[in-house]
Amino acid sequence: MRKIAAALAALLCLAASGAARAAADPAADRVEALCNGVVEAVKQVKGAALPARAHALQPVLEKGFNLEVMAQFAIGEPWTKMTAKDQAAVVSALTRYTSARYAQEFDAFTGQRCTVDPAVTTRGPDKLVKSQIVDAGGATAVNYRLRAFGGEWRVIDVFYKGVSQLATQRADFASVVQSGGAPGLVAKLNELTAKTR
Repeated sequence: MRKIAAALAALLCLAASGAARAAADPAADRVEALCNGVVEAVKQVKGAALPARAHALQPVLEKGFNLEVMAQFAIGEPWTKMTAKDQAAVVSALTRYTSARYAQEFDAFTGQRCTVDPAVTTRGPDKLVKSQIVDAGGATAVNYRLRAFGGEWRVIDVFYKGVSQLATQRADFASVVQSGGAPGLVAKLNELTAKTR
């Protein structure tokens, strides 16, 4: 009887450890929801022009990203000197631009699917999640940096082909903000959005 009890206890321990391994990290869950949401949105507007695709993608991106924090990080110190109205205008323009960029990358639904690596890396307050967009042509790595806000994990940077989009934006925005402030950056983002095809 003792042997049976010991065997059952061992099995229960194994089952518990297996369940713990199977429990997905909330940051990985967020990336999976974002990735699948993007693919589904593109699928729903298959064949539509870029503005329609961007419009469909925007709520998915707003839910998955913390675009206000991304704008703050990309702009740096000048952000603290902007009025709340200017900050809101920048976030709105950045949101439209980000949606247009995603719509450009996902110009059609061709059976794409997402895979998310469950092995999440923790770095200080952030988590790094690796994912791939898989289609007939192969797999493209898209990795995400997330941070918790109010207990909810949100994306604050995207690494596409190994390049930090936040670092790229920081470099792109610096001279525009220096010369034109928030209105200049909003105008530049609107211009880039309009040119996106």
